[in-house]
Amino acid sequence: MDSHLARWLRQGRIARVKQGVFVRLDTPNGPNGPLPDFIALASRMAPDAAVAYHTALEAHGYAQSVFERLTFVTWTKTKPCSFRDRRFVPVRPRAPLLTADRGERWIERAERAGVEIRVTTLERTVADVLDRPDLAGGVEEVWRSLRSVPALDLGPLEEYVTLLHSRTLAAKVGFFLDTRREDLVVPPQLLERLRMHLPGAPVFMDRRRRGRLVSRWALIVPPDLLPNGSCLSSCRKVPASSLRA
Repeated sequence: MDSHLARWLRQGRIARVKQGVFVRLDTPNGPNGPLPDFIALASRMAPDAAVAYHTALEAHGYAQSVFERLTFVTWTKTKPCSFRDRRFVPVRPRAPLLTADRGERWIERAERAGVEIRVTTLERTVADVLDRPDLAGGVEEVWRSLRSVPALDLGPLEEYVTLLHSRTLAAKVGFFLDTRREDLVVPPQLLERLRMHLPGAPVFMDRRRRGRLVSRWALIVPPDLLPNGSCLSSCRKVPASSLRA
């Protein structure tokens, strides 16, 4: 360890988060001062780290809740760690992104607490949290958060979904955009292109919950996520006997 860092640690001027990552404590109130910006800290957990999933929703200002678990994407073998009752969790990006500059085109830079951070773009974040709601507080938290998004760049969103080659994700993103087609100004042609990638059999929005089949998107959706309690097109209740573990 650098001699300066070792001395500052002894003096209580900094605290070690993990190997190579430290936070300053030599503020006017010392260790009793304000907590560090944990989102900015999460973006420093690996050389290529970008805050993602629910943490990205927080960074973009659309998360409905604040979590003590912070998530970032990285191609490195970084391990999870904890600091000040927060858990920092790495997630490896989806493999198809390796062929697309490791997904860098869907990562942007922003500033928090005077620090430049890397964060997945809003469009990638929307797709990611629909793809992995378990990394974003569950499907209800995801849906409430995404309902507050006022605008999207639909071109990069479609490109990202298509690149990942996930029929389930195409169904989820298509259904979401269909419920917001007016306020997000979603072209009908985009919805039809997403429908070309739908799964051959219905899939669940959330396997832990019963739902109704929205046949237009081959998606079984919890009733409370349907717009105004109705279906976009013909739908039917899925019996409990059809639920699979």
